[in-house]
Amino acid sequence: MKRLIFPLLFSCLLASRAEARFENVSAVARSQAVGGAFVSLADDASALFANPAGIVLAGPLAGYVDYDEPAGAAGARESRLAACMAAGKTSFGLGWYRQGRAGGSDNLFLAGAAYRLLEGTQGSLISLGANAAVGRASGEWTACPAGGTPCPGGSSAARLTSDVGVIVRPLPVISLAYSATNVFGVPASAGRAETSWHRVQWWGASYFWEDRVVLSLAEEHSAGRTIPRYGISVKTACPIELMAGFSDGGASGGVRWTGARYGAAVAFSADEARRVAWTAGFEMRIRRGTGGGTP
Repeated sequence: MKRLIFPLLFSCLLASRAEARFENVSAVARSQAVGGAFVSLADDASALFANPAGIVLAGPLAGYVDYDEPAGAAGARESRLAACMAAGKTSFGLGWYRQGRAGGSDNLFLAGAAYRLLEGTQGSLISLGANAAVGRASGEWTACPAGGTPCPGGSSAARLTSDVGVIVRPLPVISLAYSATNVFGVPASAGRAETSWHRVQWWGASYFWEDRVVLSLAEEHSAGRTIPRYGISVKTACPIELMAGFSDGGASGGVRWTGARYGAAVAFSADEARRVAWTAGFEMRIRRGTGGGTP
C-alpha cells in the first residue's frame, strides 16, 4: 500500500493550480456548524473536502452528500458528493463539488487516498492523506482586448489541483491536524477578475471529553489573512449532537443526528453583514467490527 500512497503524495505536490474560486469547498455541513474548526475533526467521507487524512477514520465504506446556499452569492447553489472505502491501512475516496450560479458553474472532481502511517493502542494514530483533483470553471465571460475586464461571451478554464493533510492523535482525547488546499496558488486571470485560486492552510486541535463534548479550534491562513475559528459539539442522551461555533465576527450552529449507519446534519451560519447561509448534509457509514469512527 505504501507504493500507492507515496507516489500520489509526490504527484500532488507537483500539481499546478486551477483558475476558479474553490476556496470554500471544505465548508461541509459539520464544518459550517462548528465555525470552520473542523480540520482536526474530519472523520467521515466529507473529510475528502476538508482534510483527506481523515478518510481513514470513516470506516470500511462511507458516503456523504450535501446541498447548500452560500451567503452573499445570489442565485448560487452548491452540492458535494463523496464516497470512500478502506483497504487495510489505506483508504481511497472519490468526490465531486459543484457550484451553480447565474451565467456559469464551477465543478471539481477529486480522487484521494490516506494511509495510517502509525497506529497505537486506544485509537492513537498518525494519518497522511492527499487529493488530486481537476477543477473546471465555465461562464458567460471573456477577456476584452483592452483593459482585461470581463466582457459578454462564453469561456471556461480547467486545471489540475492538489490538497494534502495530516492527522496526529497522540492520545484518544486529543486530535491535532494540518491541511493545505490548493497547494500552489494562481493569480487572477485577465479573462475574469475573480478566477484566482488561493492556497489555504489550516491548523487545528480538538479535545474529546468523555465521548460527549468536543472542543475544537483552528486557524485558517489564506491570502495574507489569519482567521481563528472555534467550535463546540455536545452529544445528548438520544443520538442527537448539538453544534455551535464562531469566527471572524460570524456565528454558526447546527444539529446532527448520529445513527448507527446513517446520519444527517443541518447547519446555519451568519456573518457580520447578517447574511445567513445554510447546509443540509447526509452521511452513510458501514462498519465491520469496531473499526473507524470518532473516538
